[in-house]
Amino acid sequence: MEPLDGDFVDPRTGAELEWKQVRELARLCACCGRCRNVCARKLSTADLLADLRAAYPHWTQQLWDAWITRMGPAWLSLGHLAAAVPDWCAPAPFKPMLATARGLADKGDAAIWATLAKDPAAQVDASRSVAIFAGCTAGNARPAWTEKACALLRSWGYALLDAPGFGCCGATMHHAGRPDTQKRMEEHNVAVWRALGKPRVAVFCASCFHALAGYGDTALQGDEVTIWGQSLTPVSALLEGAVPEPQAGKPAEYGYHQPCHWEVDKDIGWLKTLFPGQNQGLEACCGMGGILQLSNAALSRTMAKNCLGGFPPGVRHILTGCGGCVMQLNAAAPEGVKVSHWLDVVSL
Repeated sequence: MEPLDGDFVDPRTGAELEWKQVRELARLCACCGRCRNVCARKLSTADLLADLRAAYPHWTQQLWDAWITRMGPAWLSLGHLAAAVPDWCAPAPFKPMLATARGLADKGDAAIWATLAKDPAAQVDASRSVAIFAGCTAGNARPAWTEKACALLRSWGYALLDAPGFGCCGATMHHAGRPDTQKRMEEHNVAVWRALGKPRVAVFCASCFHALAGYGDTALQGDEVTIWGQSLTPVSALLEGAVPEPQAGKPAEYGYHQPCHWEVDKDIGWLKTLFPGQNQGLEACCGMGGILQLSNAALSRTMAKNCLGGFPPGVRHILTGCGGCVMQLNAAAPEGVKVSHWLDVVSL
């Protein structure tokens, strides 16, 4: 993709793009952030397009806002309802969204690959209280992830705070061009953190961690920016010294999907100590990001299938560390292929 200048001129031809083309291009971005990662100047097309969406809103942005901010408590019920709807009932353009909705229902069928115990020699800094940031996917559709994370951290000796007040991290509202909603979400989460006494914040979703790490002085004040940044910790990083006991549910071959928002993957090193020999496929984007599900569901589904197609045929079980990736890839997975958060497959 060639960058466009401020007047939306195609640099290859010098011709001015029609506004319809500009709007359509703005709706094709999955907001994965990979463009920034490889850009020498660290420019983000996703951020530029988010600003464009905010300046020229579309009804899909309002719908996405309502889906995240108001419909969360109904996600599980809608998932079970969607599972009862036959494919033939849905018009072709809506089939991908129907499949995604089905993915919201937690089947609870993930097998345990390993039980974990803390190595007695492992050193744990339990001097600071820990609050779990669940995010909207776990909070609304996968509460078992939060329960599992809490159980593991307690068994490691951490003092956990009751922190149900955290909400959506706000990243999806940024991508959707809803800066006012994003700002409210950030301010809310920071207010909860302050009320808890500014504890360490344990996060098990890569996209949430990425968004939380981007909070700036719009929600934080003074040295809070530094304290907040130092507080954010992946759950896997708090489980150092894990000794795995393999279980019968562990498959012979398995894959790992690296979430795009891990610029430097903070889970994979720990996971390799538990489950060595992972196949990472082509490390492609799953297509879940931004509002691509609404703006171009067919493209979103194609990206998911391409991502899954990057794994060898023998890989039928795939782990990841992002709630959105789990939902997206499971919705597109062929029969017999299961995508799980790593919290699904470990236990005490």
